Amino acid sequence: MIDNLDQIREVAQKDTFINEITVFVDNLIAQDKTKALYLLKQLFFAPEIHPRVRYMLAQRLGKMGPIQLFQQLLSYFILRKFPDTLSLISALRSFNQPEAVPALVDYYPHASYREQLEIIETLAQVSAPETVEFLSQIFNDQIEYANALEPEQREEIRQNASSALSRKIMRFDSL
Repeated sequence: MIDNLDQIREVAQKDTFINEITVFVDNLIAQDKTKALYLLKQLFFAPEIHPRVRYMLAQRLGKMGPIQLFQQLLSYFILRKFPDTLSLISALRSFNQPEAVPALVDYYPHASYREQLEIIETLAQVSAPETVEFLSQIFNDQIEYANALEPEQREEIRQNASSALSRKIMRFDSL
């Protein structure tokens, strides 16, 4: 379907050309959505792809992918069957589906610091009432974390939760 897929895959193994790959993917999305979705899936699921490249691809999956792809990604997340959890969370966010919220909330206390920030960002975007309560618990430091956080990390998490809550409240006010 894409003639130079092997070459693209080879270039995507490093993050050296991430800007060029981003431009290529965005142009392909604008020109041919079928080919773009094929490329996104081929690269996203390829284990040799650099994590930064996969993360960039993840941000575009929801704009292109069908709901079945979201369900596949969510099942990988729930079953912990994908090695790049950060990119997987980003991919789930790109779909903006409230069905992801319970799994994200359940995983949050066990997540790495960077994954926790990604989950907060995801919960800020998803339209689900339970996200407000959970973000409030994060902000009020009512979450039992499996891994101890540094004080600076805890403060950044609280600030991100506060920002996420503000965005959600502003969205509710405009309704």
